[in-house]
Amino acid sequence: MGNRKRLNANQDIFLLILGIAWANLIFFHQENWKMDPWKVGIIGLGIYFCIKWLGARREVLKDSRMRAGSIFFGLLFAAMVVVGEKIHAGDWEFQMFSAGDIVWLIVYFGTGMLLFLTLSTFFFDGRMRNLMERTGKDEKGGTCRKGNWLLYSIVFMLFWTPVLFIYYPGIVPEDATVSIAMVLGDLPWDNHFPVFYSLLAGGSVWLGRALGNPNLGVLLYSLLQLVSMAFLLGYFLEWMQRRIHRFCTYFALAFFCTIPVFGNYAIVMWKDPWYSGLLLLLGMFLYDKAVLDREAFLKRKNLVLYGVLGVLISLMRNNGIYIMILISVVLVYMYRKRVKRVALTCAVTILCICTITGPVYKGVFSAENEFVESIGIPLQQMVRVVIKDGNMTKEDKEFLNHLMPMEKYQEYYNPFLVDPVKWAPEFHTDYLNAHKAAFFQTWFSLLKSNFGIYVEQYLMGTYGFWHIGGDTPYEFVKTQIAANDWWLYQIAPLESYFNYAMQEKMSGKYDFMASGLLVWIALYDVLLCWVKRKSRYILPLLIMVGNWLTLMIATPTAFGLRYIFIMMLGVPLLVFYPLLLPPSEEEATSRKKHISM
Repeated sequence: MGNRKRLNANQDIFLLILGIAWANLIFFHQENWKMDPWKVGIIGLGIYFCIKWLGARREVLKDSRMRAGSIFFGLLFAAMVVVGEKIHAGDWEFQMFSAGDIVWLIVYFGTGMLLFLTLSTFFFDGRMRNLMERTGKDEKGGTCRKGNWLLYSIVFMLFWTPVLFIYYPGIVPEDATVSIAMVLGDLPWDNHFPVFYSLLAGGSVWLGRALGNPNLGVLLYSLLQLVSMAFLLGYFLEWMQRRIHRFCTYFALAFFCTIPVFGNYAIVMWKDPWYSGLLLLLGMFLYDKAVLDREAFLKRKNLVLYGVLGVLISLMRNNGIYIMILISVVLVYMYRKRVKRVALTCAVTILCICTITGPVYKGVFSAENEFVESIGIPLQQMVRVVIKDGNMTKEDKEFLNHLMPMEKYQEYYNPFLVDPVKWAPEFHTDYLNAHKAAFFQTWFSLLKSNFGIYVEQYLMGTYGFWHIGGDTPYEFVKTQIAANDWWLYQIAPLESYFNYAMQEKMSGKYDFMASGLLVWIALYDVLLCWVKRKSRYILPLLIMVGNWLTLMIATPTAFGLRYIFIMMLGVPLLVFYPLLLPPSEEEATSRKKHISM
């Protein structure tokens, strides 16, 4: 007995030393991290307890899917950290790899595996689920409690209304002024800023001006968005409360009420809040009607509701149609044995979207999608070939020179943002639109002899959407009404009447979560669903994953929380999503044992 205790004690000391050494390696490798002994010690203890936790649950590694999932997560995690360290937001160069990176790949591979295994066993541990799951819940989600919905909505309005008072009558970014100008007839229509959204934003200002004060229109828009987002998130919290422990719902309530960015996004004249809110609503709908109760989705009213939500999402933001195509493909596969109704609904939905954004927009508003908006990543890759003096044929150079004089690329190139190039005075958009096939031919031609440059630019151009940390506050929050010709301005009561610089103080209070972190939480949830053989539960998560994929294919910028705001809204769902997965028979039996004890 004494030898066993001594052996256990020695093992604990070894694991503790391992944890502290591991933490030191991580802190040493991260250039922006100070080796604060408190932080190193806490991380070291965390690693120690994770290893101890898994040591007591070694049977989890007998599951082939768990092993495969942890290895896959570990490999991706290691690649993300090591490759991400080669890129710096303030430095436009991609650092070269070295032999020493193999060591760091091994370190972070182990870290990723440890994270995945620990979290996966934690969420499915019998005692943890007893603490965090809602007891006596209805397997099909139950019915909405309108009183709770209204209460949560009122709380959100109470917390967000002071933000409207600070920025009264609202916040109008530069993008919104384009929408307003199109509605008021000062600019020609195009669908770069979606026509449907422009009618909402510009229509509000038009109504205010018709009533004698355009600022009334800004106030109307602010109130409409604030109230609608409050009710949407109020429903989200009520939806959560029917499925998991109420303390998880209280976490979500505190999250949305205390983080200043949500008050800002409740009133800012951007399409992203409403677009993200509709995506969240679609995710909840699919969880209820296609995951929990598969038969419910086939009812006519639910098929119609799915179609309506899909159309609204796609009208609010142009990448919405690609998300709906992805979801439609998955739904057709899920219901392949009774595919007619589902396939017809999905086809009609996509057709409606294409008809409205195509012939209707063109016929009524003379508005079309701009080709340059969908080629941000390939355009940047071609520009980087010029900047890095890559291999180009005579024909490649001629095409690039037609787009913009070769000597001008250096002046406008930014590896993290395509806008300076595509909006440069010397950039010939008309030539691009007339030679779309030649654009892709040139892109493929340059790809063959400049593959490494293409990969570097792709990783830099999407950096903020796959790497944890390293974000910049580009397109994070706006706080002013942009310069305009319609007498729109902020009254700012605290500054004007009380001489208190509240806006200045508020500007220092905004902080943002790394977009890449949100992506990795979603990736973990998707992988966990597969590992636990609950693949149909991936469907609601595809709403967020699909939005991310559109950014990875055609993002105009490497940063921008607003482009991925759906994941910010979905943080409570992403964090607690493992609790929505039903446990296996073995896990359920283990839970019953803990309850009886």
